[in-house]
Amino acid sequence: MRASEWRQRSIYQIVTDRFALPDGTTPERGLREHCGGTWKGIENRLDYIAGMGFDALWISPVVHNLEENTTWGYGYHGYWADDPFRLNDHFGTAEDLRSLSDALHARNMALMVDVVINHLGINQPPDQLDYSHFPEPFNSPDAFHPNSPINYNNQKSVEDCWLVDAQPPLLADVNTENPDVLEAIVRSVVDLVQRYSIDGIRLDTARHVPQRHLERFQEAVNVFVTGEVLDGEVEYVAQYQRSMDSVLNYPLYFAINGVFAGNATFSTLQDVINRERVSFLDTTVLGNFLDNHDQARFASKTGNNIAQDMNALTFIILAPGIPIVYYGFEQRLHGDKDPENRAPLWSVGYNTDAPLYKLIAKLHAIKHIARSSDIMSLFDEDLGQVLAISDTTLAFQRGPLVTAVSKAQLDDDNNSSSNSTGLQLPRSAFNEGTQLIDLISCEATTRAGVDGSFTVLHNTSSPEIWASRELAGGLCF
Repeated sequence: MRASEWRQRSIYQIVTDRFALPDGTTPERGLREHCGGTWKGIENRLDYIAGMGFDALWISPVVHNLEENTTWGYGYHGYWADDPFRLNDHFGTAEDLRSLSDALHARNMALMVDVVINHLGINQPPDQLDYSHFPEPFNSPDAFHPNSPINYNNQKSVEDCWLVDAQPPLLADVNTENPDVLEAIVRSVVDLVQRYSIDGIRLDTARHVPQRHLERFQEAVNVFVTGEVLDGEVEYVAQYQRSMDSVLNYPLYFAINGVFAGNATFSTLQDVINRERVSFLDTTVLGNFLDNHDQARFASKTGNNIAQDMNALTFIILAPGIPIVYYGFEQRLHGDKDPENRAPLWSVGYNTDAPLYKLIAKLHAIKHIARSSDIMSLFDEDLGQVLAISDTTLAFQRGPLVTAVSKAQLDDDNNSSSNSTGLQLPRSAFNEGTQLIDLISCEATTRAGVDGSFTVLHNTSSPEIWASRELAGGLCF
């Protein structure tokens, strides 16, 4: 599956160990231990995921990890691989992974798997390193760069030094300059893709791999690749789209969190969007997200202000790009950083009536209507256009939809306060006189004035998505 096909997808991200057990039990275990989630547990809960409208699933790494307990707990997350050629049996069997892949494809859903080619995990002190337990060709010091801390002001150091270099477990940096080692680590992923019919790859720590090797990796796996380049600088992150189909949109992540969960104004967000359009080859295939397994959960920043969650969520799903929602966002899991941001979903349950669960489902239904409309047949390729902006509000047109979001504040009673004056749009793509309706509430209505002008966000802190009444027929009436 190529980038053009992923552009139309919406991704639900899962840490396999923390999503669901196959027998439906809900054990209470330490957050640095194996909690028991499996691939079969995910398969049994696909109705829950599909019910929100997601058509792609990103699962955490599947290969074998360090087994022993370390100073940072167990490798339940999958990022401490010690054998890239073998599956992690904590999550199930080869048949279980194949069954999950088949079940997804039967629903026309895509499978994305997280992989790591930058490093292997090793639970040894830096002065006692022994690589002999790794499979060939990784069982030799020549397979790794010398242990050294990273200087982030030096790109070669970023690529050749160790992410974790002092206290075990260490992350031994793979020497991709060694052609046998590069071929082996790439082949391990190619075999995985082919054996389990994987549709896409999320490439961990991509900025720590030289770009010429990323190009080799992208060519070899022959599926969609989105890489992790954890940096907020637009121009730095954008260069990696020359080596891979896509990257996770960290510049936008920092801007969105600054606006919806901080004190930044919408002009900050607009500036990032404008710079990305100039710097990236294709912003419509970037992965847009609010949180993930490496970052604090969004709800940990917004507290009781669920309206902020709703506004930010509406923005990432309706804006250009591939939306990615981290498991538990829909239930307002609110853990801060690792490991609290990786709590088991069963600790709060799988409530399909939760407000954010229902909003996610509605937003996906709205996108489906936009795609199928006669007004705009290329919705997913449309970059959109900002119609009006203030410090606390933003409205943009994309295809047949006008999306309006705001920074909702909590009043003295701990309720979300409204933007009573609203935001006046001087123009839009709607013809004068067109009857409009908000597709989220299916209640608010108005009529487009001269040049398509109208007012949004009047007496509400909730996001709005405006469309013609004709378009709303299958959703609101």
